[in-house]
Amino acid sequence: MTHVSATTFSAAPRRPAEQPPPPIRRLSLTGRVALAGLLTIVLATLLGPLLWPQDPLAQNIVARLAGPSLAHPLGTDQFGRDVLARLLLGGRWSLLGAGIVCLGTTMIGFTLGVLAAAGPRWLDRTISTITTTFQAVPGVLLALALTALLGASFVNLLVALILTNWTWYARMYRAQVAQALAAPYIEGARAVGVGPWRMLARHIGPHILGPALVVATINVGAVILNLSALSFIGLGLPPPTPEWGTMISEARTYFQRAPLLMLAPGLAIASTVLCVNLLGNACAIESMSSARGIKHLVVVVASRRNCEATTTDHSGLPTVKTPKTGASSHQQLRHQQPPNGYYASRGQRRQQRTALAP
Repeated sequence: MTHVSATTFSAAPRRPAEQPPPPIRRLSLTGRVALAGLLTIVLATLLGPLLWPQDPLAQNIVARLAGPSLAHPLGTDQFGRDVLARLLLGGRWSLLGAGIVCLGTTMIGFTLGVLAAAGPRWLDRTISTITTTFQAVPGVLLALALTALLGASFVNLLVALILTNWTWYARMYRAQVAQALAAPYIEGARAVGVGPWRMLARHIGPHILGPALVVATINVGAVILNLSALSFIGLGLPPPTPEWGTMISEARTYFQRAPLLMLAPGLAIASTVLCVNLLGNACAIESMSSARGIKHLVVVVASRRNCEATTTDHSGLPTVKTPKTGASSHQQLRHQQPPNGYYASRGQRRQQRTALAP
């Protein structure tokens, strides 16, 4: 008599879900280099007195317009002041002003964008008309007029830049909030009685956070250029306080004799704006890639669930099949993760559609 031993086949162990990489690793190589350069510039301006303990306001007429040396790596200006110390202090004022302008424009744009998207129709039309009117006038010209009206000072310059840069934020926030309000999960939150403030903080806020950071990062470069341009014509910090635009304005008379006096702040502005723009572009590309990946994963998971929920037996009648019974091809697709935890390539998506076809 032959004894047949029963062998129990267990389903393949489920692979743990691949954890997404940290935000810095999601950036491209260009984005990482730009982030490293921007952090270097910010740290150098913040730690300027510790890195180079020279008085940026101390004058030495004997050493005026001196070339680079160990005591003065970037030379001295027309009053014998150390250019490197003034460059670090001027960068602190430029970056601080750009940060204040971006924060103010974000707050105004967010408030008006939310009111336009969630408010009544007449309020939306009013805010849209005001936004279009502000955008019809060039930003630098409007900031110049406001600064001349309010008076030449650094605070008035920041106020003028805030009042001329909020329009792009308002349009962006209005579009993002309107898109979020039309989502099904917002309708579900309303149905269960979620209040407007809680809905804004927990549901709408995370939806618009990514695009807002990308727009703010890209706008920092434009704000630095506008701030330096208006300081160049004398509407920024009064002398002897250094600022990158003011330093270029003071050095234009001595360009042929001491070109480094103008090139140093010019290269500082160019490198900062370049790093900010490259970082903003890298963040935008990563944000769009993540959005496509999430959308693709949602479609694939929904298709798998539909295929696993309803199958057809040999008699042709539809039967319900639980995910734990058997090891069909649809269940095996659960263990397949897209590369890098995001979205699959075009060929892999075609293979998945073929495998999921009835």
